[in-house]
Amino acid sequence: MQKKVLIQELRLRLTAKFNQLQETKAGLIESRDSDTKSSAGDKYETGVEMIQQELERTQGQLDQVEKQKEFLNRISLTPNAVVGEGSLVLTDKANYLIGIPYGELKLETGNVYCISSASPIGELLTGTQKDEVITFREQKITVKEIL
Repeated sequence: MQKKVLIQELRLRLTAKFNQLQETKAGLIESRDSDTKSSAGDKYETGVEMIQQELERTQGQLDQVEKQKEFLNRISLTPNAVVGEGSLVLTDKANYLIGIPYGELKLETGNVYCISSASPIGELLTGTQKDEVITFREQKITVKEIL
């Protein structure tokens, strides 16, 4: 599994997600701005408020995707001896990219779980070295390689 290929794929997916969120945001703004006030004022206010809340949620997601993209740009392709932010960790059970809480990424070369270093398994893996064993949910996991 190549770290460079993984990062390129993540960039593509994050860009697609960002574009989709931008479209959603534009649609919400258009909907909010074109909504005409009816005689039932309370109904209008409630509708506008719901659209505004959805806009705020969408903006939060856009901000999160931007942070994830920025993080990807800072990841070093040089292998480390110790697991840290940006490490691609290959274990005997699964593969993990530490630093981006994206979830499971299915690739032709295998699946990778993109997790935060603050996640339970991320915390356990951070600071480990090759051939070290951690125990997660009563299951032993051996670090095979750190990229």
